[in-house]
Amino acid sequence: MRKILKKGLILCMALAITLTGMSAFAFAATEGPDTTGGSARFEVTGYTITKFNKVPTNTLRTYTITKGDTVDILVTIKSNSTVDESDTLDASRLVDSFSGGTIDKIASIGGQKSKTIEILVTGLKYKGTGQSLKLMVQKGTGYDNIEVPISEAKVYTEPDYTPSEPSTPDPIPAPKAIISRNQLSHDIKPGETMTLNITVKNVGKAVMQNPIITLTPSDALTVVGGTTAFQLNNINIGKDVTIAVQVRALKTIQSATQYIDAEVEYDYYNRVSTTSGSAKGRITIPAKLSGAAGEQDDETTSPIPNIIVTKFNYGGQSVAAGSNFNFSFKFKNTSSELNIDNIVVTVDGGENLLLNGTSNSFFFDKIKAGHSQVVKVPMKALKTVTGNAQPVSINFKYEYVDHKKRTQATSDIKLSVPVYQPDRFEISKPVVPEYITEGDEISITLNYVNKSKTDIANVEASLEGNVQSSSPMQTVGNLEPGKSGTIAFAITAAAAGESSFDIKVSYEDGNGDSKERIFPVTMDVQAMQPSDPGMDDPGMDNPDAEEGGFNWWIVVAIVAVLGIAAVVILKKRKKAKAAKKEQELWDSWDDELNGTGVADSKANTADAGNENKGDK
Repeated sequence: MRKILKKGLILCMALAITLTGMSAFAFAATEGPDTTGGSARFEVTGYTITKFNKVPTNTLRTYTITKGDTVDILVTIKSNSTVDESDTLDASRLVDSFSGGTIDKIASIGGQKSKTIEILVTGLKYKGTGQSLKLMVQKGTGYDNIEVPISEAKVYTEPDYTPSEPSTPDPIPAPKAIISRNQLSHDIKPGETMTLNITVKNVGKAVMQNPIITLTPSDALTVVGGTTAFQLNNINIGKDVTIAVQVRALKTIQSATQYIDAEVEYDYYNRVSTTSGSAKGRITIPAKLSGAAGEQDDETTSPIPNIIVTKFNYGGQSVAAGSNFNFSFKFKNTSSELNIDNIVVTVDGGENLLLNGTSNSFFFDKIKAGHSQVVKVPMKALKTVTGNAQPVSINFKYEYVDHKKRTQATSDIKLSVPVYQPDRFEISKPVVPEYITEGDEISITLNYVNKSKTDIANVEASLEGNVQSSSPMQTVGNLEPGKSGTIAFAITAAAAGESSFDIKVSYEDGNGDSKERIFPVTMDVQAMQPSDPGMDDPGMDNPDAEEGGFNWWIVVAIVAVLGIAAVVILKKRKKAKAAKKEQELWDSWDDELNGTGVADSKANTADAGNENKGDK
């Protein structure tokens, strides 16, 4: 039985030695056929990356080759064959982890029996699969297929991307419209047919789809054609549509100010669904009075003075919510003959535009025929106003004298002021760790807060440039007023040196306008320090065993030995003392038996001495 076990043990050891010899070098070579009766044998001794498309090659650094990278690799092999020196050496590419590639150079160094050969392969593009470079090396008629494992190649894996649930955007309000008409050359006369160009302008944040305008004229006017509803083309944001409408005045006109009420109904997409909306406006039309009461006719009636607003201004293209501004307008007496007097102008900014420290009424004694007057009104837009057009209503009450008759008249004008919410979405500069080592994964953060009065929509952050990250895109979504948070990116420091890239944050402000912020980032990546060989020494488990240190275990051992010795000595002294005392008791007892005890004491002493000598 022992012999069988011994033989089995010997076979296992032989097999282990064989396997160890086969795996002693990581590179493999497959012997090819040899038509000359011998064999060409090559052994790979190493390789060097001589060129990398990303960074300059430095032998002191280790680079990661990712899918799509292009490199040049110098392979060093050793020929152990005895093929004649005159045999030519050739190499070619095999199917491996790289595409393309050209055998650029083959150089031989050394003697016949042990020859070092360098093969330079250029323009290798990594496929992202596997980690091997395969070549067929031929010398004479024999060849080997060699495989070189490229440890720097990083196999590409598809990212495990789980799309986040899309956030539902907040709905936007229905678009508002400004309804106006063209400038009239004269006041409409009793019985006259006049063509009006009515314009509908979209001042909202969504397209007006399939708009229909419905006109309702005052008592002295009718719409020619029998229909009062008109289909319009779609009106894009900031655009307008104009239609021509004919109106006819009745023969009897008792008011100098006639009007047409207009309502636009439409569909629009509010970022969630398609819904319906509407907008209203009033179009004023100056008219000449008729002689219904027998007092006037067309020949004796003078042009009735009417007031129109020819210009208005609010200091720019739009007004910021919460700001003060001057609203000014210029109105004109359209009559060429009659003056107007006792003019009272009333300005109403609605709920969102307040008059700033002044009355909303202005008085003028007289405005001559054809003359104009300017009114300047200090106003303030509330901070809570959302970004859209805010209406301003202007009412005129005045008098005029025609043929010694004093008549009162009114005129209503509607204007609008676009108001926007200032962008107060604040984003701090990126926070970068102070110390960064190549190969480490770090976190770069940005803090944000929405200080606006309205929502910030569709906030996204992304990395731009040559930077490695497992999550280069961050979706934040919508932020209500006062909402704050942090955007974080996990970034891998690939190589030592200075690394620069950008962080882009895009969003839509409270007015629906697209905005973006760019934050440049520069990192100083430190090279990885080599490990201390002494850290692997088992003696390092005890810091006191370090050279030059104090060995406390020696002190402990000495103290323990001294303690044991002290105990032993004390025990021996105690034992000797007890024995002496016992002997004294025996001597005293003998003295009592002998009377004086002297002779016996001496005898006993002598006997004791003899016994001690005998013991010795």
